[in-house]
Amino acid sequence: MNKNIAALAFALLFLTSCSLTKFVGHYKAAGQDDSGSLSGQVYTTDDTSYQIGTLPPGWSRIDIAGGDLAFNDTSSGGTITVNSTCDERKMRYSLKALSESLIIGLSGKNAESREQITIDGQEALKTIYTGTLENSPVKIDARVFKKGICIYDFTYASSPERFGAGDATYDGFVSQFKVLR
Repeated sequence: MNKNIAALAFALLFLTSCSLTKFVGHYKAAGQDDSGSLSGQVYTTDDTSYQIGTLPPGWSRIDIAGGDLAFNDTSSGGTITVNSTCDERKMRYSLKALSESLIIGLSGKNAESREQITIDGQEALKTIYTGTLENSPVKIDARVFKKGICIYDFTYASSPERFGAGDATYDGFVSQFKVLR
């Protein structure tokens, strides 16, 4: 499974400032292979299988081609994504470089904070970014870790004013994540 992390993040950023229809159309245009399926809380591809956390009412899955999973909360305007990229060649990149690749489409980007955390027993990097996309301010919490030959990344994106509305939900979602194979 070779997925372009930057294309996923760039598409995610469009969701925070554009309509869902425009986002889905743009994301499909990225031309990624979406070979995974979600059954309950378990997402499976040819290369990996993992369990995701639960989300409260109001959060709904966005069916898109090219990435693993994306969810949107229309009341807060927040989005959450989770993606896996299983490619031994990409394992040589640092967590910081992988995190930076998630925000390529962001103008005036600033890493407000960066800290080492643990996800599924592995060292991970959590970075909070701010910036603008199409003249709209955005705030993103990006988390990245490696396990086996796969890189797993998560993002929570929202307007800076509404960022706190989904922050605890995102923390819970990520804390329940577990690689199964």
